[in-house]
Amino acid sequence: MISVVGAMDLSDVSIVRNLYNQNNQYHYYGMDIYCNETHRSTPEIVMFTLQFPLQQLGIISNENNDIKILIADFCLREFVKHIKKINLLREHQTGKEKYTGAIYIYEPNDLVLLRNTSYVKDDFLNIMLRIRFPVHMMEKRNVIAGKLSVKLIRKSLARAIRDFIDEFNTDAYHEALTVFTRQQEIRNMLKKEGLVSFIANGSILPKNHDGTALQDAIPFISPKEDEMELHLSDGFSIKGFGIKRGVTVITGGGYSGKSTLLDSIMTGIFNHVVGDGREYCITQSNSCKIVAEDGRRITTMNIAPFIRNIHGKFTDNFSTDHASGSTSQAANIIESISFGCRLLLIDEDRTATNFMIRDARMKTIIKHDPIVPFTDRVRDIYESTETSTILVIGGSSEYLDLADNVYLMKDYNLSNYNAEIDNTRQHDYEFFKVKDEASVTWIYKRIVDKESLNSFRKNPETGRIQEYLSVELNHIQVGQMIANIAQLNTVFTFPQQAAIAFFIRAICNNSNIESNDLLEIASQIYSDVVRDGLNKIHTNAFLIDPDMEMPTLADVMFALSRMNDITYKKAEE
Repeated sequence: MISVVGAMDLSDVSIVRNLYNQNNQYHYYGMDIYCNETHRSTPEIVMFTLQFPLQQLGIISNENNDIKILIADFCLREFVKHIKKINLLREHQTGKEKYTGAIYIYEPNDLVLLRNTSYVKDDFLNIMLRIRFPVHMMEKRNVIAGKLSVKLIRKSLARAIRDFIDEFNTDAYHEALTVFTRQQEIRNMLKKEGLVSFIANGSILPKNHDGTALQDAIPFISPKEDEMELHLSDGFSIKGFGIKRGVTVITGGGYSGKSTLLDSIMTGIFNHVVGDGREYCITQSNSCKIVAEDGRRITTMNIAPFIRNIHGKFTDNFSTDHASGSTSQAANIIESISFGCRLLLIDEDRTATNFMIRDARMKTIIKHDPIVPFTDRVRDIYESTETSTILVIGGSSEYLDLADNVYLMKDYNLSNYNAEIDNTRQHDYEFFKVKDEASVTWIYKRIVDKESLNSFRKNPETGRIQEYLSVELNHIQVGQMIANIAQLNTVFTFPQQAAIAFFIRAICNNSNIESNDLLEIASQIYSDVVRDGLNKIHTNAFLIDPDMEMPTLADVMFALSRMNDITYKKAEE
């Protein structure tokens, strides 16, 4: 049996008298619809969760949470195909039954992610969608047209459900499952092999504007010196480019493909769907991209490892509402390391030049610059914290002497350039070492005043204190706290942005966690959501798109760090 669990406003029985019986339950075509209260501002938009027994789709139940994510992802993509065939406006343009009903369902991108739009629980596939029911414009109120609503479900949705089951492609599912299982195995092999990323030979890295693989692109081929073959448990072997831990530099001229390669490495923190071109671009999940972020907010952060002082004032407890390029990049690096990122991805085009380099000649001229350039810290970061760095550099040779491996990109072809660098090396590692008065600490705890974590605000119109949550493009507001997250490069979708907002709300409202270490609080809530699903933190109490996708834990922390009105103690306390 397929059951359909939904939500509808029941404040006026006339809204549902033609659709539901006295028990708020309707039976037809073997389907059950259970209705609960939805958001009162939009009573005609009803949220449904379709429940399919996995056995009915020919899928064997699996207790592995990662496999459940793959099952839900594949089925959602298949179901979307059938929903997209429905054209309600065209079917009902004439006659007395003209209406503007619509069925909404989230269409995922090329990443395989944990979602609340589609998930597996208790051997059932759950797919969430929304239906805008037709509304009669009445003199005193708007009333949902019950008979037309029934027809919309019976004729359109029921047909899509039937076709989804009858036409379910088990061969395509097993192919997706096989690729996903191999991706996970490669991901687990990275640390054992001493790698931070692996890119398979034949991968198509460039993308069209719509996110699909560029069909005429030159397939990626590993440099011979770095080509390795991975042997997987199912007998499958795959050759590709293994990027080793340490400091890696990718250089080359303009439009040679450097940034495309770095983008492929970055998106490799998540698995890709079959046919994407980047299926076997696998990067360790605790990775992030570092940029200069002019204007970002910094609160009580020790940026002294990079910025020793500003106008004579120490920077071990630095705060600003409008950071410069260099101070923002310093904060981004220290936050990343403190939040558990162990691979930093840096593109020269998006950095502050005075933060990144100061060549040998300038060092002889500027004796007491308060800025310690990244050249003088990148080796220490790796040796002290095992945090690797991959840099795309085209305008300076300073990092060539600091790198464990250097690669040259030319016409979308990558070659190992280590031998040439060894013959032209100008400085050894010692040349870049900094003389510090005290040892440098790279990992700082964010000790938070819990009372400053508050999801409530005063309504400017009514004066009432109420919980508030808002998600707009690149901006999140929780209570009085606002953050601009436009520069979080591993937040790929709006549903991920929405999930970050609900994570922050859960962090604000969770009084069961005794710790005041913000990372510990966020980690516990994050682990609970990984186990129980995104619906654990979702509520329909706000006018926010209900579709959510799992962000990284680091991105949740990065968003918190950009919010105002949060009070921290000094990081080292």
